[in-house]
Amino acid sequence: MPLFRYLSDDAFLIFSRKHRYLYEASLLEIYDRFFSSGAVFPTPQELVHVIYDVIGQRPHLLLDADDLIDGLPEVVSKGRRRLKFAGNGGEVGDRALKAAQQVYQGLVRTGWLEEEEYGLKVTTDMPMGALLVVQRLSSLKSDVSQRFGGLVVHIKTSLDLVERLSVENPEKARSSAVHALREARVQADQFVKTLRAILSDLRRIRKSLLESEDLRQKMDTYFEEFIGELLLKDFQAILTFNHPYRFRDQIITTARRISYSADLLSVVADGYIEIGVAPDVQHARDEAVSDLLSIETTFDTIGDMFERIAQFRRALETRLRNTVKYAEQGERGLSARARGIVERLEGLLSANPERYMEPVVPVAVERIFLPWSAAQLASQRQAKLPIEAQPLAKRPYDPMYAFRKRMRADYLERISPSPERVRQFLVRILAPYHTVEARFVALQTIDDFLAFDAARRYALTGEIPGPVASQFELEYLPNGEPHDCEWLRCSNFSIRHLGDPSHREA
Repeated sequence: MPLFRYLSDDAFLIFSRKHRYLYEASLLEIYDRFFSSGAVFPTPQELVHVIYDVIGQRPHLLLDADDLIDGLPEVVSKGRRRLKFAGNGGEVGDRALKAAQQVYQGLVRTGWLEEEEYGLKVTTDMPMGALLVVQRLSSLKSDVSQRFGGLVVHIKTSLDLVERLSVENPEKARSSAVHALREARVQADQFVKTLRAILSDLRRIRKSLLESEDLRQKMDTYFEEFIGELLLKDFQAILTFNHPYRFRDQIITTARRISYSADLLSVVADGYIEIGVAPDVQHARDEAVSDLLSIETTFDTIGDMFERIAQFRRALETRLRNTVKYAEQGERGLSARARGIVERLEGLLSANPERYMEPVVPVAVERIFLPWSAAQLASQRQAKLPIEAQPLAKRPYDPMYAFRKRMRADYLERISPSPERVRQFLVRILAPYHTVEARFVALQTIDDFLAFDAARRYALTGEIPGPVASQFELEYLPNGEPHDCEWLRCSNFSIRHLGDPSHREA
């Protein structure tokens, strides 16, 4: 079987030979001209003509084509499968046309193109796997950096459209709304890829700065790549109307409200069945909950990614500030002032050489006495002492750092309750061998709310951890009355206390 399912095993061999850049340019030109849009089936003769034009425009892609700089003769079609020169082709034209035919045969042989006969006519098409790969390579060639383009606003609008669905009239705009929700899930994943692309650009710029050999290269990297390409484009998109934090809370809140509403989930599930996302109601409901949780999780955890981006940006800006600072100090240093004085002296000597032939100092110069003593003699060089192993110094204790670290750990532990804390909460609110519905549970503190929300997610997904499953059964009740209090509003579920596991075994 092939290495990749839809690509030939030899697909990337053409990019490892001596004419790899010619293969790259020809493949991208063929894709842009025939396969990027529309349904066009070119003939092999047309593709060879395109490759011939690429060689004529960029003759340096042929390693042995020094005599092609002056241009190639024009070719025209002759019959179905032949090309001929409009005038006298000569040896240069024949060699370029032969190279174009070899490149075309190489693309066909390695699976990037395939020929198909329709009677006497032969057409060329690009297979599915090759088309997807070339599409991605073309996007990398045109612009590596990702742009927001209203992505966050589009996700917010899609969720608002789903929330406005009417239960009384579910058929109205249901198809477009569920399509928008499905697309919002894809857009959320694309949003994370955008942030990773910006972070990758920052790492690339930092590597270019470290590899710069002189100050000019450093400044070119700063102003062309960091400021011109990244800061003024990607950061402009982040820090203006499309800033993710502008709609972050709204997106998370809307996604949670939809997931807590059993009626809206039923309408969305029917829409998923209608557009063919899921075969039955249960799978459609699971897909809808998965999409909403994915959007919620994406925007709930983008803080770490933005912190990394801000850290890289601050480091590059600090490096730029230090580079400019020391460059200015170097111009005002002793060497610059000495250079100016020497140039002035040379100008005076060249203007009146007889006057300054014998330098005269019109002041009294005292005699310089050099004191000599044994203490001023250079000390004799001693033999180098061997390196001795010593214990590493302990890190200095910072009470504020330890306090902040402990507070962060306590916060993370509290905001994400463990299964044991959830079990203790359920034991406290429910006696053994009893059953209660979530709509009757009263929440008193923030810890009760966090534990209750974790139990709700266990019941919703059906994935109950061992410490909780050993004593409790959680069942999702989508058709019951919802739990509604000042803390939250969510779908109903039942909690059944099975008793102490040790007593059951006895």
